[in-house]
Amino acid sequence: MSGSHPPIRHELAVPGDPAHAFEVFTTGMGAWWDPAYTPDANSFTTVDVEPGGLVTLVHGETRFPVGEVTVWEPGVRFTQRFWLAMDPAAPSELDVRFRETGDGTHVDFAHGGWTDDNVRWREKFGDWSHLLARYAAACDGA
Repeated sequence: MSGSHPPIRHELAVPGDPAHAFEVFTTGMGAWWDPAYTPDANSFTTVDVEPGGLVTLVHGETRFPVGEVTVWEPGVRFTQRFWLAMDPAAPSELDVRFRETGDGTHVDFAHGGWTDDNVRWREKFGDWSHLLARYAAACDGA
């Protein structure tokens, strides 16, 4: 891989402590992930996130691996290789960091790892604000 292109970045504040924000982002991903961003919205069941393992979209009995967890630090940091709608041989990377603010958690989200080999897919990912709004609502119990 060669070249480096800037990450897609978002910052948000969510209710609850960093441990809660981390849990909702990871093991709770199936509750906030929009089914429209899966192979078949009608059959979407959940997202399975395995610490140190795969991130998989589940559609009933069918599973679609879309990433691999590389950092699992509950309440602090979650990182995964990410290849949803991309060539798995040239994955990007999601890096999410959680920091207590006193009245909730500050979340730094970066979708990076863009190289000359995968940057052609970067513009497909302009809807993170929509997904992260769903995540924030899930942190709030909505």
